[in-house]
Formats: sequence, C-alpha cells, structure tokens
Amino acid sequence: MRPWGIGGSDIGAILGFSPYRAPVDVWADKVRGGGGGGSDEIHLRYGQHLEPFVAKEYERITGHMTHEHPKTLRHPRHPHLFAHVDRLVGREGRAVLDAEGGICTPTLLECKTASAFSADQWGQAWTDQVPHAYLAQCAWYTTITGCDEAHLAVLLGNSEFRVYRVGHDRVLSERLVDAALCFWDEHVMTGIPPQPTTRAEVLRLYQTEVVGLEVEADDEAIRQLRRLRRIQGLTKRLEHSSEQIKQQLTALMKDAERICSQGRTLATWRSGSPSHRVDVARLRKERPDIAGEYLIESAPTRRLVLGGVSDA
Repeated sequence: MRPWGIGGSDIGAILGFSPYRAPVDVWADKVRGGGGGGSDEIHLRYGQHLEPFVAKEYERITGHMTHEHPKTLRHPRHPHLFAHVDRLVGREGRAVLDAEGGICTPTLLECKTASAFSADQWGQAWTDQVPHAYLAQCAWYTTITGCDEAHLAVLLGNSEFRVYRVGHDRVLSERLVDAALCFWDEHVMTGIPPQPTTRAEVLRLYQTEVVGLEVEADDEAIRQLRRLRRIQGLTKRLEHSSEQIKQQLTALMKDAERICSQGRTLATWRSGSPSHRVDVARLRKERPDIAGEYLIESAPTRRLVLGGVSDA
C-alpha cells in the first residue's frame, strides 16, 4: 500500500511533464482511490521487472555498490510528501545508512527503461539532460532524502545503457515542494479536481452530463465554436472532393487491381477479407430466449454537437 500523500511518481504528473499521467489522474488516485485513467501501468510493471538488471549494469559500469531501501522516506517538515527510491549508492565500500538508520550517502540511484523512439529526449551521458518528468522525480528524491545527487541509469530501447547525474538544486527543490503543497491543499483536501485540458481528461471526471445544466459561453468559447463550425464545413467539402476523385479513379481502373506509372504502383483497389457479424435483429426475433444473454450494453458516450452558432 502506497502512503497517502504526494510521491516522486506524482510530482512530474502534477507539473504536466508525464506522458502517462495527467494532474487529474493524480487527483483521482488520491481522492477517489484510483480509476484516474492513467496509461502507465504496463510501463511501470515493465520498468519494475528490469530494475534489478539496470542496477547491476550501473554497478558494473561505475564500480559502485547499490543497496535497496524499501522504507518510505518523508519530508522533514511535510510528512505527507514522501519518496520511495530505487537504490542508495555506496562508494568505496562506505555505508549508506548511519547507526540510527538515517541516509548518510550523498548519492541515490533511479533505474529506468525507455523506448528507442524517445532517445531524442535524452542528452549526453552523465549530464542532467533527461526528460522533465524524470528530472522532477530525481530532484524530488534529493529533496526528501537530503542526498547531494541522483544518478539515473536508463536502458534505452533494450540496446543502449546510459547514466545521468542530477545534482540537488535548492531553488528547484523549493518550487517542487510549493507545487505539491498547492496541489494537495487546493485539490486533494478540498476534493476539487484540477482543470482538465483534454476531452479524455474531462470524461474521466465527468462521464455523463447533468441534464438541464448549462454553462455560459464567454468570448473565447464563442470564437472557438465559430472556428470549429468553419473547420467542420471545410472538412465536409474536402471529404466530398475526396469521394469524387475516388469515383473517377475507380471508374478508370474497372477490374484492375492497381494503377501504375512506369512500373511504380500509385494505388490499389483490392477486396478485403470477408467479415462476419451477428444479425442481431434476426437473433432477437427468432431466438429471444438467448439473445438477451449475449448482448452487452455499452456505456453511453458524450458527443459534442454544434447548435446555433452564427458565423459572425
């Protein structure tokens, strides 16, 4: 069970840096107890599975020893701000904990895996040029632990291994703590979600509409509605033109599989694989006794439909 509060995997999402979670996902996790809709579960499990391997590679490259530290670490003044670090780094055989169990090593280690498609987000090894979400996480961990630096070992595309160094930055540390406290006080403790920025985030918070509830459009909303109407009109005209061109080309091709120019295929017109579907209307009519057992009712989805928006 993760403690109730803001952790290292939350801070990047709160700041809008995470590609897997939005601020509304963090809010839903804290207030509703999960179900926020983040898409990082498989990513996290994969990273956890490879964490020991990444740590061993770090030890092989650096010569340092790493030590697991599963204990929850908390901010000295704000106990609801916590951290779970991957490893503590012991150099030259030195201890990582003092006699009272406090952290005495200046270095911690975070182990990551990343897709080869994200390689452009990573700079040269041993710099702090890492994705913003990981930079925030490392800065958060040095803040909570009091360590001077965080080493971030990453396996890129299962083929390249790099180590980065994020030194403790006092100014950044203060800003992260302020952002976490603000999020906690303004959203978690009040139960008021952060402002969603995408339709998917809105649907996570408000799956159905309140019948009869209205919101008054401001000048910006009216401008966006007019712009949407113009774009939709243009889209319809383009789709009509596209369909006319398809009609002309298919009339030219007749029973030909492809149309070519100097041996190069320009387009194909082929039959797809046969599809199979259940005739629901017939099933309900002829076998009503079993039709109901196999029908699945899908949840209704909200659609945005333009009404009386003038072009003026």
